[in-house]
Amino acid sequence: MAFFVEHAYGAARYGTPVRLVGLLPLGALLVVALALLARHARTGSRLALSVGAIVVAVAFVGLAGLLEGGFNHALKLAFHATGMPDDRLRALFGGLNYAVPDDVVFEGVGTATLGLAGLVAWHLARLLRAVRLPHPSAPVRRAGVMVLIAAGVLFGAYVTEPFGHVGLIVLAILATALGSALTAVSGVIGQAGWASRIVRLNGMSVPFKWRGEAP
Repeated sequence: MAFFVEHAYGAARYGTPVRLVGLLPLGALLVVALALLARHARTGSRLALSVGAIVVAVAFVGLAGLLEGGFNHALKLAFHATGMPDDRLRALFGGLNYAVPDDVVFEGVGTATLGLAGLVAWHLARLLRAVRLPHPSAPVRRAGVMVLIAAGVLFGAYVTEPFGHVGLIVLAILATALGSALTAVSGVIGQAGWASRIVRLNGMSVPFKWRGEAP
């Protein structure tokens, strides 16, 4: 919601309606994430939880939190405070969409998305730990590690020549969120052939793990 407010306010404040373009897809991803997590709450579906967790991690922790709140606002404010010229800030933080940090509401709400994303990530991690299986899915974990390595390479390429490579930092941040999400949900999906049963206790779906179940 902070992301929506910040972009709508920024579009009106700076006369840049292009800021509204990202609201519809992010709103659609919010609906998808809520639907998947609601399905998990009703049925105990680990697939719904895993896909929902990946959507939340990439869209709301990575895009709205780390990229928008952390990079486009918090880091921009830090560089501005050190006296970096506006032309260099513009080259680093969005080109035509760059806004001189002169509006407390715009920058404050934008920066708040970083803190809120941290809160979302903490609750998401708690949810994934609560349903973790004893044997994580090795292929999913390997995929997560590979994406994290790719994110590190992109970060390294960005650091070597930071100005004019905004696309690298965007891809690196989103890859970090995706790699972290894949690694986290690998413990929820479980090894192929591991079956779980759902029993209902007090109206809630609770995963029941059969002891001695053959792979």
